[in-house]
Amino acid sequence: MSDFPKKYYLETLGCPKNEVDSEALEAGLISAGFAGTDDVGSADLILVNSCGFVNDARVESIDTALSLHMNRKKGSLLVMCGCLPARYSMEGIFDEVDLFLPSGDHDKLVPYLAGIGWAKKSDADSPKRIKPTSPFGYLKLSDGCDNRCSYCAIPLIKGPFYSRSFEEILSEAEYLCNNSVKELVLIGQDTTMFGLDRSDRSELPRLIDRLGGINGLEWLRIMYAHPAHLTEDIIEALGTRDKLLKYIDLPLQHVNDVILRKMNRKIDKRGILDLISGLRAAIPDIVLRTTFIVGFPGETDGDFRELLDFCEEVQFDNLGLFKYSPEEGTPAFNLKDRVDANIAEERYLTLLDLQNKISKAKLDRRVGKSERVLIQEIGGNGIATGRAWFQAPEVDGITYVATLDAKPGDMIDVRIIRAGPYDLYSETLQEG
Repeated sequence: MSDFPKKYYLETLGCPKNEVDSEALEAGLISAGFAGTDDVGSADLILVNSCGFVNDARVESIDTALSLHMNRKKGSLLVMCGCLPARYSMEGIFDEVDLFLPSGDHDKLVPYLAGIGWAKKSDADSPKRIKPTSPFGYLKLSDGCDNRCSYCAIPLIKGPFYSRSFEEILSEAEYLCNNSVKELVLIGQDTTMFGLDRSDRSELPRLIDRLGGINGLEWLRIMYAHPAHLTEDIIEALGTRDKLLKYIDLPLQHVNDVILRKMNRKIDKRGILDLISGLRAAIPDIVLRTTFIVGFPGETDGDFRELLDFCEEVQFDNLGLFKYSPEEGTPAFNLKDRVDANIAEERYLTLLDLQNKISKAKLDRRVGKSERVLIQEIGGNGIATGRAWFQAPEVDGITYVATLDAKPGDMIDVRIIRAGPYDLYSETLQEG
């Protein structure tokens, strides 16, 4: 094998699920004898783990591949992985890319490289993820989706829903926690459906119990919990399991009944209100995160006002907001009465402004309180960045800590001294 070891450069786009896939790709490449590099110009193998979910993501994926092509060295191999080639056949129309590898075919990369003399055979017992560099790690429970929300292209990209095995998930979780991960973030297209493809009820509570016994794990967090599938036993686990944070990401997408039916969300406004009321009754200090889509076809001024009033009433701790993107192949693509882009933008900014005020008021109420913070990075000025239990990685705010003693991965007690629009500022509590 000439020029060994070969070097690889990897660019990851899209959601945390893609980050997990990228870590698996890297683990395979390292086991096959490759070395990573941050310099695309020196890389023999260049990979773009793409996103094909909405138009902006597709444009970003293509632009990224073109930019990397412009800076690659002669003889290098440019590979587009992930969701974009899983959704579209791109052979012959994107000649800058040498190989397209859909997300379901990532395991074919090393055999392909071995076939051209660039890789050695991987050890079957080699790690399935690269060694973590952060004190938190994403743990993917499943892939694909059967919910068939009318606006969503995931079934076109990922196919039907399937759950990973307990053994695979637990092995991965133990590997992460044995390598200094303190927080595991459970992700999937719908985490509440875990196990429903092989059982008559969600296996999420049982998985939570198994994960809770892993040495080194401090926090466990649930993301992407579909409101129609959040059962009583999952809610009971949220309130009673020591390591499971009283935090849940509950994507609602809208609250108007007509819009919810058009979206095929399998829950109505009354069901949503009852669910939130039940969660807060069972777990008074629960933190709720949600997402909404504005500008869905047929959304009227009245429908949007209903959404605004709902958000003002419910007071979510954190909120992700998106403008509707028409996606070919989805049922919503053919709906009439599309909302003008300027109106959608106005609604987006209006709801964002409201939520910013709600979030700021909630953060203000934490000033003066003591919280436990997981340290992520230490700045040169001795100011650390970390997250409290109510702050999910990469989507919620962060907590700044004035400290000279902590290091990444430490969990320390702090006092909140100030709140910004999104972030908190704190000082380390003195022991004794």
